[in-house]
Amino acid sequence: MKILPERRPADVLHVGIRIDLVSRADDAAVVAARLASALDGVASVDVVSARRHLRAVPDPVLRIETGSRRAILLGRPLELTRLEFDLLHYLRAHPDRVFTRGALKSALWPRQDGNDRTVDVHVRKLRAKLEPHLDPITTVRGVGYRFESSAPVTLD
Repeated sequence: MKILPERRPADVLHVGIRIDLVSRADDAAVVAARLASALDGVASVDVVSARRHLRAVPDPVLRIETGSRRAILLGRPLELTRLEFDLLHYLRAHPDRVFTRGALKSALWPRQDGNDRTVDVHVRKLRAKLEPHLDPITTVRGVGYRFESSAPVTLD
């Protein structure tokens, strides 16, 4: 048995209850119907549509700041050499494109002496600094390297 306070017509009580639903709009109608049933006619229930839900976008694992020439990995500055930064920036600026070792060397290295394996050494050192958190650079066997566009890396 429910005991409700005696109500006089002059007594009006306005109560607002906010329920945030992270689901379909149909679910709001179901919740409103159940709430109205639970209130057993003591109060009315109105459903007010709010703005569309915002999708949470996770912070990138790696942020490359071009102007300041910094790379931030998980909120901490990443110590990179000039060539490592240039290599990372160049590959990220051209995602999903395969570059030969020779093309990377001619685009990024100031001096063209040495062989194409110089690129391999720099990629290996760069990967060592990014792992285990991130591995955005893929080796395309017999060709060169590609930066995966799906990697959580932003270029500012």
